[in-house]
Amino acid sequence: MNKLTKMLTASLTAVSMLGATAFAAAFTDIGGSQYAWAKSYIEDMAAKGYINGYEDGSFKPDKEVTNLEAIALFSRAMGALEEENKEILAAAHAQYDDTIKKYLLTWGQDEVAFMMYKGALKTSDLNTYLSSSRRDEPMKRYEAAIIITKAMGGETEATSQTGVSLNYTDKSEIPSNAIQYVYYATKQGIMEGMDDGGFSPLTSVLRSQMAVMLSRVVAKTEYSFENVHINSIDADAGKITVTNSDNAQEIYDIEDNTTFKIKGSSVQAADMISDVDAVLTLSGNKLVCVDATSDAPNETITGKYAGKTLSGGVTTIKITPSGSTSTKSYPCSDKLTVTYQGSPATLASISNNDTITISLVDGKVVSIVGEQKTITVSGAVVESLNITDDFTITISHADSAYDGKSYPVADNVNVMKDGIYVELAKIYKGDRVNLTLDYGVITKITATSTSKTVDGTIKEIRIAAQPTIIVTVNDVDKEYTVPSDATMTRDGNEATLYDFRVGDRVSIMLESDAVKRISTTSVVSSAGEITGTVEAVNNSFGFLSVIPTGSTTPQTVFFYVNKVTVLDKAGAPKNISSIKKGDTVYITGTNSNGAFTASVIIVTSES
Repeated sequence: MNKLTKMLTASLTAVSMLGATAFAAAFTDIGGSQYAWAKSYIEDMAAKGYINGYEDGSFKPDKEVTNLEAIALFSRAMGALEEENKEILAAAHAQYDDTIKKYLLTWGQDEVAFMMYKGALKTSDLNTYLSSSRRDEPMKRYEAAIIITKAMGGETEATSQTGVSLNYTDKSEIPSNAIQYVYYATKQGIMEGMDDGGFSPLTSVLRSQMAVMLSRVVAKTEYSFENVHINSIDADAGKITVTNSDNAQEIYDIEDNTTFKIKGSSVQAADMISDVDAVLTLSGNKLVCVDATSDAPNETITGKYAGKTLSGGVTTIKITPSGSTSTKSYPCSDKLTVTYQGSPATLASISNNDTITISLVDGKVVSIVGEQKTITVSGAVVESLNITDDFTITISHADSAYDGKSYPVADNVNVMKDGIYVELAKIYKGDRVNLTLDYGVITKITATSTSKTVDGTIKEIRIAAQPTIIVTVNDVDKEYTVPSDATMTRDGNEATLYDFRVGDRVSIMLESDAVKRISTTSVVSSAGEITGTVEAVNNSFGFLSVIPTGSTTPQTVFFYVNKVTVLDKAGAPKNISSIKKGDTVYITGTNSNGAFTASVIIVTSES
């Protein structure tokens, strides 16, 4: 992330505001008392590369600043030439070059295009400031107030102010259409009055004055820029999550005045798109603007190739996405790459009804990977199965073309495992599979499994749509899937996953990486007791969280609903479900490898 204080290196030899030479240690003509008010600002802006002196070592503080020079300088202060904004600048040229060309500018096109893209200049403003008769004229002070307000993104705030009151002695000379802008520039501390108490709206802006205004704008905004990828936006919570250029995730608060743009067009936070690249404008650590450089998320689509069309020099690809009957069309990028059957190819290599996978960036096809309608992926290993939404299988493979890929599974998939036909639910993580795909969808699975037995200690049990158990085997933690039909026993009795406890000794028969049979033995080390306050109760999974008396660290107490005795302080029986957060309890039970299981719970005081 580069701050605006870095040196500006753009070549703008026609800009007299920049002068002819680089900043020297001291200008020869700003040492007098009449320039004391501006000296530090001039030197600050010169040191930061905004303003240069002349070959004779002078600054010429009383030289007038032209309209084009002023616009260019404030545009740079807003980031026009920053490296992070290069995509925005390219988009600005694409959108506004035809308009700007009408003004026959010999320099400053970058700055003008950037200001238009950011909404700080309108087409009508170009007529006002950049016509052949106006661009080299000195900028008036009231015009500087207008440009400053627009460059700082304050036009909406300024124009919403009604009945503003100015204290300048010559306020009647300020054009009516500039009053709110002068008020804004004054309120922000960028501009101020003259020695006589007037604003002097119709006099020209001098180089010394410009240095002061520019320095104040830079200090006020403290703008920096960051190239990111938008992961998600939660407008209700006021948060935006992005991945930065270092591939690290960052979360920013959405401020009341944060603006959102999609390719230069303003939108509300709720309408901002995600999964696109963007440029963040920051003022200190506050989010000023989120500017998406694309109006469509990047995505990958697999389906049936339905042909192509050529119109106006643009090739359009037609594809029927897997699982859909509708054909969609996408324009191709100028940098399109095509691969067919694993080798570089052209579109002519792909036939109708072949399977293609297209990659879209900014709504355009940048790559096409083509294959025959039906392909077989042999020698894959099941890495994971997604059963929460549409069923998909993710595989690992020696071939990078398939490694890590996820494929949807057809409703009528044909599944054979270890030589017999089985249900899809019998496919487990770790199975070795050969997959037949039609248009990228798995239609046939031929699987083989391995069997083995492992012994260890339960470290963690994860209850989810697809439960797993983590077992420490020879000091190494292993995670295994627990299918719904797995056989389970504890201490020789039929059990469920909820009956197991951390610390239990366990013997597991595995099919690939899935549990077929699991038996545990509880290890009782000693009797114990706990007195404390209930912090949480979970009857579904059978545990209490209790903060022992004299401690601040909660302790987990397990219980079996049918085996634990619950009493009130008078000794009357109670239901385990009646225990509430805040109750004081006395518990006796047993410690098993650090896991405490209650046998008696006495509620000595209710919350």
